[in-house]
Amino acid sequence: MFKNEEFVYLTTKLKETEKEDLKFFVETYKKVNEKRKNRRCECEVPTTYIGPYRHGRSITKMIYVLKIEREFSKDECLKFQFLNEDYLFRNKGIKDAAKFYFKKDLEELNEEEKLVLVVMLDNPSLYNPIRRKEKVMNKVRMYKEIINKKTGS
Repeated sequence: MFKNEEFVYLTTKLKETEKEDLKFFVETYKKVNEKRKNRRCECEVPTTYIGPYRHGRSITKMIYVLKIEREFSKDECLKFQFLNEDYLFRNKGIKDAAKFYFKKDLEELNEEEKLVLVVMLDNPSLYNPIRRKEKVMNKVRMYKEIINKKTGS
C-alpha cells in the first residue's frame, strides 16, 4: 500500500518542503485559523493527491493520513499545500502565483501581497484577486487585524 507510486511521490515531495522557507505563510495561516472549527487537518490535504480520487472517508485514506501524520509535521503538510495548491490560471503553487499576480518572486513580496496568497489558499476561486479584488482586500485587512492582535502591535 505504501509502495504505491503516487504515495511514494507524495512523501518525496513532502520531504522536499524542508528546503523551502515559507515561515511567514505557515505562521500566518496558523494564526488566523487557530480557532476555526471543522477545519481539515493539514496532513489530510496531501492525501487528496493519491488516487483513486474517490477515497473520500475510506479506510484506505485514513491509513494514508495516519502514515503522513506520523512521518511529517503539520507545518510540512501546510508547506506542501502552499507549494501545490491550484492558484488558478495554470499557477501551481505559491511561487507561480506570486509571479503571476504580482510579477515578483516570493522573497520580493510585501506583507499585503503575501497575505493575499495566504487568503487564496482556502478558496482560490472565491478569493481571486483579479475578479474579486475588494473581497480579497477585505479578508486581507481582517487577517492583518488578527495578526496585530496576536503580536500586540
